[in-house]
Amino acid sequence: MLALLLSLAQSVAPAEVSYSLTYRESRPGVVAVRIDLPPASLGSRIFVIPRAIPMGYGEQPFDRFVSAVAASSSDGSTLAVERGEGPRWLLGTPDSIVAHIDYEVDIARMEQEVVAASDTSKARPGYLSLLGYSVFGYVEALEESAIRLDLHLPESWPLLTTLAPRLPLPQGRDSASARNFYALADSQIVAGPKLEVRALGTRPPAYFALYAEGETDIGLLSELAEQALRRTIDYFGEASFPHYTVLQELLEPLSERHRYGFSMEHLDSATFYLAKEGGLTASSSASDRARVLYNFAHHFAHAWIPKRSYGKGYYPFTWELAPVLDTIWFSEGFAQYAAIEAIADGLPEEEARVYRENLLQRRFRQNVATAPAFIRRMPLVELSRVASTRYSEDFRTGRTVFSRGGLMAAAIDDRIRQETRGTHRLRDALRHLVSWSRKNERAFEIEELPAIFAEATGVDARPIFDGWLKPLEARE
Repeated sequence: MLALLLSLAQSVAPAEVSYSLTYRESRPGVVAVRIDLPPASLGSRIFVIPRAIPMGYGEQPFDRFVSAVAASSSDGSTLAVERGEGPRWLLGTPDSIVAHIDYEVDIARMEQEVVAASDTSKARPGYLSLLGYSVFGYVEALEESAIRLDLHLPESWPLLTTLAPRLPLPQGRDSASARNFYALADSQIVAGPKLEVRALGTRPPAYFALYAEGETDIGLLSELAEQALRRTIDYFGEASFPHYTVLQELLEPLSERHRYGFSMEHLDSATFYLAKEGGLTASSSASDRARVLYNFAHHFAHAWIPKRSYGKGYYPFTWELAPVLDTIWFSEGFAQYAAIEAIADGLPEEEARVYRENLLQRRFRQNVATAPAFIRRMPLVELSRVASTRYSEDFRTGRTVFSRGGLMAAAIDDRIRQETRGTHRLRDALRHLVSWSRKNERAFEIEELPAIFAEATGVDARPIFDGWLKPLEARE
């Protein structure tokens, strides 16, 4: 009978999986999660907590902070739970039908032990900040199922989920949906009386959320975020998202080991983590404002590259082990170059030329010139594979791989402008690539990029691609 039920379940589209997350002030630092599985999931028994982070180029042991994993059937009967290898739990027996999964996540301990602020959720007095992939697990084979999320927080707490941001903020309770586990895992939840949120005047709607333990000017930050978002949308021609959220945290460091200053991009949001002294205020210099504007635009550009136009390994994503990626140079370098161009497009012609040249020198050429000899000898794809797990841990790999990609993008842009007498730009090629990705619903192959770019611009950039993919010393 079970075999028949399994056969019937596999013949229909995956049904919705329901997630419920609860946080109580009586248990500070701990969130409880319940997952309700649909009848179509009969036989699904492997529960997984992510270790790899999309765009994080590394792993974090989020399963280490999970406890009290329990499973039950539809009639409430308790099922056996066995800890498996890696971040896995085996639920029940081969004849079991798992209907519910319950577990807890120790957010306070997570923030203590994960020293990179961009890689951890946080629970501080009057504030809760959750990265989806650090608190939500999934049942194997149900990753593509639609998801409903219900949030239960203290009644007086305003809250925001990047799956469905809006003002005024709901208080204590909210619900949202996600098309699959990736969308849920790549979302964020922030809440608490110390949370501030402002609407940005963009279309589609966007929001700026702030939690600050130091001095900063939310009005100034919101203005810069809105400006950066407008310009990146203009550069790519259209928004690929229904809404967008910008989250910034200024945090009291937990220890000297903890690292602040990194940012992270997501499908419909970007997150920025600073030590409390790093806030932007009315007295901040013009160069500080320009730096923040660029950093916003850089991470916003990732909503198109590679979140929606990507090489192999970015999507479908491998949650248990960080994937080896051949195209970090594209995802990081081309996105950074797009941000430079997006900001330059809003400047007078001569000012734009100077801005572009200064950023190319500071962000790209200087890094390439000072790269160690052993890194210079690596072909770009090999360097990308090495950076897949060492991008920030050994930032020599990260900054060299994005710098070489950024200079490749600049060279291709110059060639396109020259051969088309300014009627086309790299911008046109990237817009076409995003459309191509949406139409084909798959990762591009490196070998396909020159032809895709030529379709949009009429320019053959293959020699430039081929040249920059070689070791640096082969170009000299």
